[in-house]
Amino acid sequence: MQDSVPDIRNPSARWGTMTTRGGRILPGLVGVGVIAALALATTACAASGGANKSKSVSMLTTVLPPVLDPRQSSSLASGSLLIALEPLLRYHDGKFEPLLASVVETPDPTTYVLTIRDGVTFWDGSPFTAEDAAFSISLHVGADSESVNAALFTQVKSVEVTGDDKATVSLSAPDPQFTAALAQIGMVSKAFYDKNGTRVGTRDVLNLGTGPYKFAAFSPTREVTLEANDGYWGEGKPALENVKLGVISDDAARMNALQSAEYDGMLNVPLPQVASIGGLPNMRIADSADLSVYKFNLNVETKPWNDIHLRRAFQMALNRGAIVQGALGGNAELAPTVVPESVMDALAGEEATRAAYTKLGNDIVFDLDAARNEIAQSSSPAGVSAEVLVTGSDPTLGLIVQTAAQDLAKIGIKLQVREVDDQTYYSAVYFGRETDGVSIDMFSGSTPDASNLPMYVINGANTAIAGGSGTNISDYVNPAVDARLNDSQKLAVDDPRRGALLLEALTLAQADVPYVPIAFPKVFVAARNGLDAASAGTFWWMSRWPDALVAA
Repeated sequence: MQDSVPDIRNPSARWGTMTTRGGRILPGLVGVGVIAALALATTACAASGGANKSKSVSMLTTVLPPVLDPRQSSSLASGSLLIALEPLLRYHDGKFEPLLASVVETPDPTTYVLTIRDGVTFWDGSPFTAEDAAFSISLHVGADSESVNAALFTQVKSVEVTGDDKATVSLSAPDPQFTAALAQIGMVSKAFYDKNGTRVGTRDVLNLGTGPYKFAAFSPTREVTLEANDGYWGEGKPALENVKLGVISDDAARMNALQSAEYDGMLNVPLPQVASIGGLPNMRIADSADLSVYKFNLNVETKPWNDIHLRRAFQMALNRGAIVQGALGGNAELAPTVVPESVMDALAGEEATRAAYTKLGNDIVFDLDAARNEIAQSSSPAGVSAEVLVTGSDPTLGLIVQTAAQDLAKIGIKLQVREVDDQTYYSAVYFGRETDGVSIDMFSGSTPDASNLPMYVINGANTAIAGGSGTNISDYVNPAVDARLNDSQKLAVDDPRRGALLLEALTLAQADVPYVPIAFPKVFVAARNGLDAASAGTFWWMSRWPDALVAA
């Protein structure tokens, strides 16, 4: 959430050097293919080796976790965790490569045997073991898991230590995205968790990892400071002495912090501020394609939005073109569905994707007369009012709602914006369903796979009412859609038949209007001269991004 769950934000041509030491993924493990539209440029961290070791870098971001615990962090928020709490696999050059696991074997489609790399140590000198790996994965598994990443591990049936250096994960069904799931969760020390319990991840007991950077200070959801781990087990030593990530929600305060050089730049610049931040002296800005979508969610279980005529009226009265040009500053493209076309092209093929996307786009037409006709047939012909929650960490959300409200009011749908803190927003929108049935979010993919967003957004298993992750904000359930999604998961990750099934699922779902896609934004990164602004994009948070920033 944006973050993945709500907010995940591009793989690239130059990634930090992978300290694999001969690690390999055996043939049974299929990596995600390179997606040209998603490019994250970085520079080999081993090459920098420590040449810039005296430097400190402070960057703004859009979201930080409330606790330094992998269970409470996903997508962008994990950018502060995965350089400290390293994952078993790292995403590199279009595929997932071994990191803390030296080998991943898949003797069958539902079994993953992880061989733990020899010589990996935590910051306190204790070894990273198969028991630690199994424990770390188990934190996200099961109906009672409190992890925001639980949706990534719904197919996990068991996690067991099966040897001195081996952990085995058994799935209840094939999951083409399981490799990516392993790359999104940091590994932790079982002994450290056993000793510190619920205090782990707080400002008093930060956490214990294996990474090149270790936690130094923490202000929940506001600022994380990390320092170089001089005893890092890997070959690519940290390039920086100190790294700081901060969040400033207020636009003016954010500008002041960048202008005064309190911060050296910003990852994921809010779209309305791209021009102003990019125009600051000595600041460079770079952009790349994003695997994200801005969308309105219409909860089909909440009255009066359970009426499809009202949902259709909302869709037809939404001037998405005005939103892109106004609220998004032209830094996005209209979204005919929730998956960017270039991502679907890579799986389903250009011809099939173009035909389906043309139809999907034509079905979302701004037409106030048609909207008035639909609302007249609805259970609320006189109109309806709804409060829409937004969070200051993404000021674009409020601008979108305000822009949309102008035309929606012309057919009697009145939207009021209320800004709340991040915790209130995510709790109400994703988990508590404490809204008036209308919500807005910017949902980011957690992997560059075409099935990622559909599995989160329209899969009935991820509705709150089904006890799922809550990422299906509309609580939308359609057995025909679920059947196609489930069938797509049974095929090889690069099988074009998966693409055909996903296109069918998206087409069926969009006809029911559980959500209205608005736009695919670009990712913008700002960095002062001397830093590599082009080094971060959608998946910066899965890389060793601090080393890449100082490579310029």
